[in-house]
Amino acid sequence: MSRLADKMKRAGRVEPAPIGFGAPPERRAVPTMLCLLRLEKDEAKKVAQAAAAADAVIIAGADAGRLADLLKKLGDVPAGLRLEDGKRTSVAAAREAGADFVVLDEESAADAVLEEKTGLVLTIDRDAGDTERRALAGLSLDALDVGPLGEPFTLRRLMELRRVSLLSQTPLLVDVPAGIEASRLEALREAGVAGVVLDGRSADKLQALREAVLSLPPRGRRREGRTEALLPSVAAAASSEEDEEPEYE
Repeated sequence: MSRLADKMKRAGRVEPAPIGFGAPPERRAVPTMLCLLRLEKDEAKKVAQAAAAADAVIIAGADAGRLADLLKKLGDVPAGLRLEDGKRTSVAAAREAGADFVVLDEESAADAVLEEKTGLVLTIDRDAGDTERRALAGLSLDALDVGPLGEPFTLRRLMELRRVSLLSQTPLLVDVPAGIEASRLEALREAGVAGVVLDGRSADKLQALREAVLSLPPRGRRREGRTEALLPSVAAAASSEEDEEPEYE
């Protein structure tokens, strides 16, 4: 498992309700979404900002050789390389350079997904059909990069993200604008978004994005008060009829 996947898994855990009486102890705020920074190869000077506040970094346009130099500045922050050709040999080279994951597109070489010990993130077209989305569930992917959030931020757009997440059974990464409201972040989280990505030009807004994520309520809290109508199943009804004593005239 890549470090990116491990971080998404930990952020996606539902916080258990406190047990016992009395006031619950104060807990340190835990991020429930990841904050990523997307950098171009000529934005190396912003690596320091990424190392200070990012959960992971996506680097585009750099070759594996240059990636090794950038990784030294990132320290323990997982870094991924967006590949231009998507060949299996390129994935292997990125791993050797220290990349935690690689970002592929749908035109990448098919055998690129066979390279082990490297996390895989796939960029997808939101217009893909449901059959294609279901097929993604069979691939060993860490996440799907669905690109910019876009406007207007409607319920239909949110439902579409949720549909992609459910059918593919894969966490989503979404590009968001700097200064996005906490309410939108919470809505994205509920739709299956595991990480939000900020463009390198807004690297100075990364810390503010992290604080907005930390301000979100824990996962699952909104569902605690939801009541569910329990309807008898067909099988239960049939079983009930069989248990009744037969009537004789």
